[in-house]
Amino acid sequence: MDWEDLKTFLAIAREGNLSAGARALGVSQTTMGRRLEALHERIGAKLLQRTPAGFVLTSAGEAILPTVERMEAEALAIERTIGGEDIRLEGLVRITTVEAFGSEMIAPALAQLQERFPGIAVELITDNRALSLARREADIAIRLATFEQHRAVVQRVADMAFGLYASTRYLAERAMPDWSDGAAGHRLITLQDDLANVPEALWLRATANAATPGLLADSRYVQLQACCAGLGLACLPRYLADRHANLKRLRPPTPPPARGIWLGVHEDLRRTPRIRATLDVLVAAIRAGSKSLSPAD
Repeated sequence: MDWEDLKTFLAIAREGNLSAGARALGVSQTTMGRRLEALHERIGAKLLQRTPAGFVLTSAGEAILPTVERMEAEALAIERTIGGEDIRLEGLVRITTVEAFGSEMIAPALAQLQERFPGIAVELITDNRALSLARREADIAIRLATFEQHRAVVQRVADMAFGLYASTRYLAERAMPDWSDGAAGHRLITLQDDLANVPEALWLRATANAATPGLLADSRYVQLQACCAGLGLACLPRYLADRHANLKRLRPPTPPPARGIWLGVHEDLRRTPRIRATLDVLVAAIRAGSKSLSPAD
């Protein structure tokens, strides 16, 4: 087996299906399936077995998985060490963050980065998943929660405030919520199950515990547009919602919790010039927008 074989095996073992494994490696699902079939033919044994619920490890796959993961860790360490020695102010920097923040705050900052350092190209990955810095899925991560990954150099650069909103049309039809009875008779726009335990979603469920779900969506843009259209109450970042004249920010007994904006990079890459230059521009841009991210009122 060569290393490409092992990467295919690892991706499917971790993700459980061909499509997610293919996304992780940046190839097509057809290519992923063909590689796995060819791998099994070459070694004369099955490492992964297809089931109705997805791929599971066979006994042979379980036996080699820890060794392959160690091989991956060593290969990635070599990549990071070489990357950390690159002194050029050029090359690709991969940044990951959530969609709305990436669109509203990060994308404009990249224009400043391009003006100052035209040799640096950026791949902006907007995803709710916590992509791995150690596995080089991203070079820089911007998150709304603390980092759990080892050897990540992390700083809290700003705070993001949230508010509870409803459209003027919705309030005209339904009136203001009565918080004493958990906003009974109202509809909620909230996050899907995979993000149901983030602080603002937990707060919304506790504050409007008698309201009924009207829309579940992981996209802040979808939530914002649904709220503007009068679908229901939504807990939204203030930098997104405050600028919409047809939305009214409500005043429940307790305000929604703010969330920290955390920026992290793997310690092996933090002194790489193109990474350092990108970090400096991002931090300056986020801090410059702190008044809209966390308004004083």
